[in-house]
Amino acid sequence: MGSCKSSLNGLDKLREASQPLCFHPTTKGSQIQLDAAHRTASRADTFCDGIVFSNRPVQLGEKVVLRVLRTQPRWDGGLRVGFTSLDPSQMIPNHLPRFACPSLVLQGRTWASLLPNACEEQGTIVRFWLDHRGRVFFEINNEHRRLLFKGVPVQGPLWAVIDVYGQTKAVQLLDQYGDLQELPRELPCSFLPDEPAHGDRCHLPRSSMEKCTICYAHMANTLLYPCGHTDCCHCCVQRMLATDNRCPICRRDIKDVVRFSLWGTDLQAPIL
Repeated sequence: MGSCKSSLNGLDKLREASQPLCFHPTTKGSQIQLDAAHRTASRADTFCDGIVFSNRPVQLGEKVVLRVLRTQPRWDGGLRVGFTSLDPSQMIPNHLPRFACPSLVLQGRTWASLLPNACEEQGTIVRFWLDHRGRVFFEINNEHRRLLFKGVPVQGPLWAVIDVYGQTKAVQLLDQYGDLQELPRELPCSFLPDEPAHGDRCHLPRSSMEKCTICYAHMANTLLYPCGHTDCCHCCVQRMLATDNRCPICRRDIKDVVRFSLWGTDLQAPIL
């Protein structure tokens, strides 16, 4: 009986792995629009609320292949990728956080990191995958693989999580075995929404070594929403909000505060 159950579980996994990898049709950020095939995800407005998930668990060693279809230079920062043991079908879309890093990661059972600036260029092909030791690797345009982060538990099913963030405006999921040249390199103009009318720019930190512009003692680690400025430490922001709810840089009203940390800073050494 035990052998029969084991065989059935193996068949279920094979059937699941044979399904094309698409974006989950319903669990997605509030700014995400999907095409009819659920292979293209476009962020409509602002620089966040662009989290998407795979429609099925990703197998160990299976490469998730993305093409950056469109970028938006008005923002800073770009694509974040990783894996989650949370089943997207069991999530409530309206409860998704605005950011994969750090908000979704801090909720637990999700592991994600930002990718290098090279992934912000239109037409870039990004591959990322998880090995049996819980290490997440990535490749950019068929270059040498590099370690993104490690420490992902691999005992259960894991779904891919992608944050169409910042300069990354739209991405397309590609078949890891397919001919990339046959797929369109750009979205039809009719599919992409209009650009936001305002001219604000989100200034995300270029380095984890930036100091808070208020105290100059702690590292800047707090994002102010919706303006996107990240020039202050969390302590100074909390003290400031007690008397003033406006950003000290642009003076826009602060509607939310996100404390962050930077992952994936050691991305240059190839794993041979």
